[in-house]
Amino acid sequence: MQTSILNLHTPATEYTAMTTIADQVLPSNPDLSLVDGQQSLSDFEATSEPDGHGGVGDDATGNVTTLVNGDQLELYPRGRSVGSSPEMEPMETPSVDPDIQRQVDARAIGFADLITYGPGTFYRPDNAGPCDPQAFSIEWEMDFQQPSVARLKFESLHKQIRIEMVDPAAKESAHYSVIVKFNNITKMLMSCDSPERYICFDLQTPPVFQKEKVHYSLDGRYNKKCGQRVGELCAEHGAVAPYAYHLRIVLCDDDDHYGSDILDRFCDLCPVAYIRPLIQYVTMDAQKEELFSSANLNTVDKWVRTLGDHWRVAFQVEALLKNGIAHTRDVLKLKPHIDRLISCHESIATEVMRYFVQAAPHRPTVQPLQKCFEATLQRQFRRRPFTVPNGRFFCHRVTLTPTRLLLEGPNISQTNRVIREFQGYEDYFLRVSFRDEDRLQYRATAAQDADYETLSRDRVGKALKEGLYLAGRHFEFLGYSCSALKTHAVWFVSPFQHSTKGWVTADRIRDNLGNFEGVIRSPSKYGARMAQAFTATDSSIKLHKCHWKEEDDIEQNNIVFTDGVGVISQELANLIWQKLCESYSNDGMNVVQPTAYQIRFLGYKGMVAVDPFLEGIYMCLRKSMRKFDVEGKDYAEIEIASAFGTSTAAQLNRPLVSVLEDRGIPIQAFLELQEKAASKARSADESLSMFADLLKDHNLCEDFGVPGILKKLSSLGFEFNPGNPQRQLDTPFLSSLRSSAINYVLRGLKYRARIPIPGSYMLPGVADEGPAYVNMEDKSVYCLPEGKIFACIQNSHDEKPTWIKGPCVVYRSPVIHPGDVQRVEAIGMPPENCLFGTLRNVVVFPAQGTRSLPNSLAGGDLDGDTYEVVQYGPLLDLKPQEPATYPPTEPYKLDRRSTIDDVRNFIVDYINSDNVLVLKQWLRAIKGGTSHPTCLKLAELHSQAVDYMKNGHKVTNDQLPRTRALSQPDWRESEQPTQSSHNRYHHKSSRALGCLYRNIMLEEDRHPQVQLARNDALSNALWPLVRGYRSSTDQSWVDSTYAIYREELKCISTTYSLSNTPLSEEELVMGMILATCSVEGHKRERVFAMNESLSSLLRATRESLVGESGGIDGQLSRAWDAWIYSQRISDDSSQSQFGSHSFGLIALGLVLKNLARVGSLPL
Repeated sequence: MQTSILNLHTPATEYTAMTTIADQVLPSNPDLSLVDGQQSLSDFEATSEPDGHGGVGDDATGNVTTLVNGDQLELYPRGRSVGSSPEMEPMETPSVDPDIQRQVDARAIGFADLITYGPGTFYRPDNAGPCDPQAFSIEWEMDFQQPSVARLKFESLHKQIRIEMVDPAAKESAHYSVIVKFNNITKMLMSCDSPERYICFDLQTPPVFQKEKVHYSLDGRYNKKCGQRVGELCAEHGAVAPYAYHLRIVLCDDDDHYGSDILDRFCDLCPVAYIRPLIQYVTMDAQKEELFSSANLNTVDKWVRTLGDHWRVAFQVEALLKNGIAHTRDVLKLKPHIDRLISCHESIATEVMRYFVQAAPHRPTVQPLQKCFEATLQRQFRRRPFTVPNGRFFCHRVTLTPTRLLLEGPNISQTNRVIREFQGYEDYFLRVSFRDEDRLQYRATAAQDADYETLSRDRVGKALKEGLYLAGRHFEFLGYSCSALKTHAVWFVSPFQHSTKGWVTADRIRDNLGNFEGVIRSPSKYGARMAQAFTATDSSIKLHKCHWKEEDDIEQNNIVFTDGVGVISQELANLIWQKLCESYSNDGMNVVQPTAYQIRFLGYKGMVAVDPFLEGIYMCLRKSMRKFDVEGKDYAEIEIASAFGTSTAAQLNRPLVSVLEDRGIPIQAFLELQEKAASKARSADESLSMFADLLKDHNLCEDFGVPGILKKLSSLGFEFNPGNPQRQLDTPFLSSLRSSAINYVLRGLKYRARIPIPGSYMLPGVADEGPAYVNMEDKSVYCLPEGKIFACIQNSHDEKPTWIKGPCVVYRSPVIHPGDVQRVEAIGMPPENCLFGTLRNVVVFPAQGTRSLPNSLAGGDLDGDTYEVVQYGPLLDLKPQEPATYPPTEPYKLDRRSTIDDVRNFIVDYINSDNVLVLKQWLRAIKGGTSHPTCLKLAELHSQAVDYMKNGHKVTNDQLPRTRALSQPDWRESEQPTQSSHNRYHHKSSRALGCLYRNIMLEEDRHPQVQLARNDALSNALWPLVRGYRSSTDQSWVDSTYAIYREELKCISTTYSLSNTPLSEEELVMGMILATCSVEGHKRERVFAMNESLSSLLRATRESLVGESGGIDGQLSRAWDAWIYSQRISDDSSQSQFGSHSFGLIALGLVLKNLARVGSLPL
């Protein structure tokens, strides 16, 4: 709640008001100061509306009525008339002591005037020697002749440097800011012998540009109000901004006034502002080299246009420039080499360029670009091309930022309906993301206080409406999947001539998707329905129209119990599984045959579960599954979005802990779970079995099969530190992998409360079909009663299934409202004559009662939502809580038919109004817990924000809280010490999350000392088991297979890194990224995409290692050759070791698998 204060006059200041309120009000109003269980000054922020006299003004925000300098303040809530009775509502977020606030503001130092501001790029002159430093090319420059026209200042509160300037060339006075975040600075280079006092900022990404809105007071001073985010300072700057974003500034030195050199003062102030020491004194040449002049850019563009028949090569040439890897002179020097590559080695040109662009940014600084190119070419001569597995394709991606167009890939991605329709023409499709410079989502945080909306409408809206020109092709907006739009990504297509379909355009593709008349007046619904065709799916079988039908939903008292779920026969389920296994490298051996699938079929979407009463090949879909009509097709493909052949354990998380605590679960219950998980993690060094259990509990190293490998080796007597040295199994890589896994788990326990829950499962939801048969007069069918569920768990290694029986809690993540967790009863083994008895790894909900249970769990349905079922006793004793009930809202509609322009406008609005993440952050900051009225209101807004994509009703920024929190509970401390705000006050939280945070102490540098890089003991122990199956084969093929694997692994390590440092081999084996990210959702996206690429690479590599020999003898022999090869190269310092360890894991897994198949090892 914001309250306006009247009568706050000069000479009163915000500090005076804050101190008075703290001293006079808090002692008599303790409720105002309780935040997260601690006593702290409630938030106060003076907004300082100008009064025309240069004072603080008479309008500030606060909570209370008191005396300041003898004047009684009058307070009233914002938005109400003066005199109305304000509600005394406690603030939700804490602030700091006024003295601390004064210290913080004192560090926002106005430091020095600028003489010039010049963006440019670092480059290596042609005549530079190996030891010579880089030079700096000034690509554009702004000179400031008058004092105070441009000024540099430190803003330590927001951890940034701000350069404020007035453009002297502008016809009207234009105020701009250039903002450089501390963590964006790689290093700062300063002159050691130049008369110019310059600083060169080597940046990771472009700075933020803002055009300031100002208000002039009567005394001529201006009061800055809000910055409007822009992509350029002027048109001339905009021409080079996409390429030249490093900065060179020249400071105005005034030794007589300060008595010291300006650069020395800058260095002295850096630690005060908490900038880490990144300063280097250099002798650096700085000239206007025009490396990105319009003439040079046009020359490159003309050449790229001539590469039309080799678009993938042209894409990589563009990537060299747009990704900041090379400047135009370097690219033009490469032109004859690339032209020769195309003319002489066309078959490998695409892969050479792809690997080259990945390797170039990480080459030694002194290595010329041409040398890197030649090295990549020579490596590619010795290997065969990498083949994409079935159901996957090479996807080209671009990211549109405020200043740049970043190119990525092509990366291996899962296909969708549209991509499969135009197989062989994938290069005409482009995945486009709209992000900020740091590749995080556009956002307007309180710290930045900037208007992003205008920029996104100009930048994103223009791209959606006018398209993108890239590598000689024009791409236009096509559509999106709902999951992609959540990450602000869409599909573009370049028109092309198809061999049988003729001229293909975006309009033609959309026109052939189906009939959208039912939603044509709602742009959001129209876009969401088309989105079904862009959902990533696997193809399965085609079904004739006589083998499926639509039937009514199970409905009672206007409650739909089968929202999004239908049924299939067992015979049809078998056919689908057989088709899917053809694309699995392990033939589906690691999972049980699924009894439920998430599908897309024509205009239908949702789940289908096996109905044992259905005969033959048949599928029954529900009306609730039909989202649009597709007419005139006799056959249609069942597309598989997910197959549920296994189950995973559920984990606690911060939102869930908060809800369970507010529902009566004691803090000690969480601490006991955390301590068990931490103890298990720290014990992973003790034995192979304990390490394997840790990996399994946290879903680590699954694609490489490490848990299974460790279990098999444990059965052979191997250990990390056994009594028998002939059975010792440890290497530096395995030790590092273990350390990384333990570190990852402990950090998850501390910073995310990510704690495994015993006796818990994550399962997709389906409905009990019994009432459907009862409605057809079959009264003998058993029906699940209200409040009951059925769940049967069976994984591939289980001898028999496990039926969940007894009380349990069920929820759907993320939990927001305290009623999102409900207690139910699991019935155990299936009763006779029920329809769900054969279902595995799903949770069956009742289809009768007073309310749909899935809908009670954070508004869930049955079209593929996953639910967590928990039987762990200490978490079951919940206080009763009714689920949230939000009235349904009609989708926003136009008074006319929607056009694709309306969908484009909706996408821009969605990006501007995507407040889901912001609401989640606020929900965690409420002092009264999840049951606080403010929190319940935010939970309702969160539900509205989640549904915005489909119903078109957004949560505006005006509906969000506006208070500023300088004090945070300790559990919100940054995971990365260098990102922690040194001036932000963190108080000790008494909530469960605070206790969990403080309960984990992290250990650094916990690598055990292991000497041997290879392990001959393992090879010696396996050799007697393998020897009888060895055949004399040519082993030269292994080198080629490994070379392909290593190059692809390098691409994955650089593509999905969150920084300029490639991912380690340990991270890739784990399937996790260890680096921190301020937006956890962005990190999850990268991890998912990384694992998708890894899965395809591992599948292709295993197929290559197995070869075409179908017998076990041949497979075992080839796998053994690959294992011995990996041991040799991992111990050979003359060759690159990156990839050798993980390649060895793949080979070892195949060796152990085939030994188990012949009976030499347990399965």
